[in-house]
Amino acid sequence: MSQRAKTIVGAVGWVFVGLGLALLAFAAWAIAPFSLKPYHVFRTAELVLKAPFAERLVIGDSRVSFAKAPRGSLLAGYGGATSRDLERVSGILCTLSNAQVTIALGINDTTPWEHDEAASRSALGRIVTDCQRNDLWLAAIWPAEASKPPGGKAYDPVMTATLNAHLEALAQIAGARFLPAPRLEANYTYDGVHFTEPVSRDYARRLAYPEQVLASP
Repeated sequence: MSQRAKTIVGAVGWVFVGLGLALLAFAAWAIAPFSLKPYHVFRTAELVLKAPFAERLVIGDSRVSFAKAPRGSLLAGYGGATSRDLERVSGILCTLSNAQVTIALGINDTTPWEHDEAASRSALGRIVTDCQRNDLWLAAIWPAEASKPPGGKAYDPVMTATLNAHLEALAQIAGARFLPAPRLEANYTYDGVHFTEPVSRDYARRLAYPEQVLASP
């Protein structure tokens, strides 16, 4: 390889390095209100790259991150995140994507250490504004299973019901669609909040293809 060719290859390599560093810096800024852990930064960078090509985008917490993405969907889940934590990153992903969007946040907002109804309502409102489109869905918060240790009792069922009522009203006001939670049988979680594998599959399918769920008899 000639010296000229080596110079060009080297320059191109540095361009890609620079673009990669810029992407990581942007991802870190996007998720900074929630976490600067390397895993979250790299995951956010991956989501930023994939969002423009997704057919269906689901934004949520650990319940979403633990689920397997149905075909054609991108699951943007962050374990432990509240609606307030994901305002910025959800706005960015919705700006990058023209896909159908389902917002599946709120269960972490109901814990005693995150319980701030006014702040949660405001955050959800801003997320809906940032993600506004004809096919925007707001998913009801599936309740925690209070009888199941170790985590079931950490989530306030009254706050869950309150936020669900707000989500349903917000969907109506914003011209979005509300996706109610199904009837849940006992032992649908393994730790009080995270779903067993079959329930997790159903959860992901419902969030990614909500119109099919509501169309089913």
